[in-house]
Amino acid sequence: MHEKLYEIKSISYQIRVIEESDLRSLLLVKNDVSVHKKRFQQQKNGEAVYLGAFINNYAIGYVLLSLDNKEDVMPYTNQEKCADMIDLLIIEPLRNYGVGSKLVLACEELCRENDIFYLGLDVNPTDNFAAKRLYESLGYYTVGEIHLDGVYEYIDEAGRQGQYEDWCIDMIKRMCC
Repeated sequence: MHEKLYEIKSISYQIRVIEESDLRSLLLVKNDVSVHKKRFQQQKNGEAVYLGAFINNYAIGYVLLSLDNKEDVMPYTNQEKCADMIDLLIIEPLRNYGVGSKLVLACEELCRENDIFYLGLDVNPTDNFAAKRLYESLGYYTVGEIHLDGVYEYIDEAGRQGQYEDWCIDMIKRMCC
């Protein structure tokens, strides 16, 4: 049999607040129970909103909207409150279909509903250039200098352990007026 190519015409997905009952599905996007449980606790405490994109209740992406003030950008916001968008992630096969954009727009809507005038984020402009381009297309702009956002342990395909330095820039967008 020869290979055949088929096209999926239209796929609908839902963006909603993630619930603890979604944990199993979230592990298909990022297999780290501790990260998700920490975010559920932040949401329960009113510190954040955990948003997900779902097809038939299967997670295909998520983002955490931290409602705590993003202090490092305050000089660029006239001291007005700035929420922080953290860890926007879409499963690889569904990237570049607008799911990430819709999650960003949902975060912006929540900011407006909560009278938060700015939304900020960190992005690595070298290793995640596609994400930086996405944010720029949605009206975000760079503020401040590049900074070390974190150092993360990893194990490569050959089983060797290493460290990754995540050098990021801050980007912000004013939500209204």
